[in-house]
Amino acid sequence: MSFTAAMYEGDSVIHRDFGAGQAAIRTKPAGARQPASALERADLATAEIKGWTSLFGAIWDGIKSVALWLDEKSRQAHYRSIDAYLSKATDHADLERRIRDLERQNQLNWIDCASR
Repeated sequence: MSFTAAMYEGDSVIHRDFGAGQAAIRTKPAGARQPASALERADLATAEIKGWTSLFGAIWDGIKSVALWLDEKSRQAHYRSIDAYLSKATDHADLERRIRDLERQNQLNWIDCASR
């Protein structure tokens, strides 16, 4: 990234300097050097692209991890709702009827639950 505008602080607010500061900003500090060849400039551009790529990769990994966490929490809630429904059975026959209802009517998304 390059900075091409001079800035100054006035009244505790940073302002852009439209005056003589423009010529001073274009000169490099004493220790800095310009890339000598087109190859060095290309290497700098490649390094900048790699930096942006790694930044976007880190952001994407964060988004994926949040999405996986939300999926896991919703799956756990789904299992808890099925467990709560089955635990309301009064006897063995009622439990079998509830399981059969879940399997046949796909109540509470039972079939999708078994595939996970």
